[in-house]
Amino acid sequence: MSELTFTVSSEAEARELRAAWREIESGKRLRLYPAAEGLNEIMERARSGLKKISEAIESNPGTGQTAKLARFMAGLSNGHEYQFDLTELRTLDADLAGACIDYLNYDRLGKADVHQHLAGGAKQLDDWVRTHGPLPPLHLSQKDLHASRLSSMAQRLAREADDLLREALNQLLIRYEARTFGCLLVADIHTEDQRSLMHAFLLSEPRARPLCGATEGSWATRPFDFDRLTCNACKDAFFAVT
Repeated sequence: MSELTFTVSSEAEARELRAAWREIESGKRLRLYPAAEGLNEIMERARSGLKKISEAIESNPGTGQTAKLARFMAGLSNGHEYQFDLTELRTLDADLAGACIDYLNYDRLGKADVHQHLAGGAKQLDDWVRTHGPLPPLHLSQKDLHASRLSSMAQRLAREADDLLREALNQLLIRYEARTFGCLLVADIHTEDQRSLMHAFLLSEPRARPLCGATEGSWATRPFDFDRLTCNACKDAFFAVT
């Protein structure tokens, strides 16, 4: 059995040495390393870090860490649309937090966008953002009256119940849905409770056809009303479209 003795000049160096020894024993990196010095080292760490991030997102869907990693990736790709709070790195596993920092250290060089290093390219990143990441913020000009009106409403809602907000969102959804969808009524096909079967369709389509893909029946078009839909397959497709 061999024994090693090290001499350090400060408590900080002692803590670093103890952490390094624990890493050697465990085979895992436990520290967030400082920025790499050489370009080759930066690129290698970035490659390894991106691989860890990708594997974590793909293998752990639905977890809090996956959502944070997806937000981090979205912020790297388009920080204007998807702003990432760097304090979220504190809540990640040390290995994943280190992977994010390693890739961020490479990204600051501005050599290539992150999607160029993903096996699935931009589509893979878009899938992560759509499935796990944040929604892009609304952009309202300061000259737009909506901005000041929404600010006033937000201040009021901070003091009152959210009934007003719920009502406003409901009206907004109804208007949006009415411009995007229509309903198709099939008079001669009924569900088990004898209600007429009501489908949804996209108004942008050249001809009216149910979102669910049904082909039988002579359709009668109606204004869109989500609460009137009786075709559950169309309801599921509605959420996929929106």
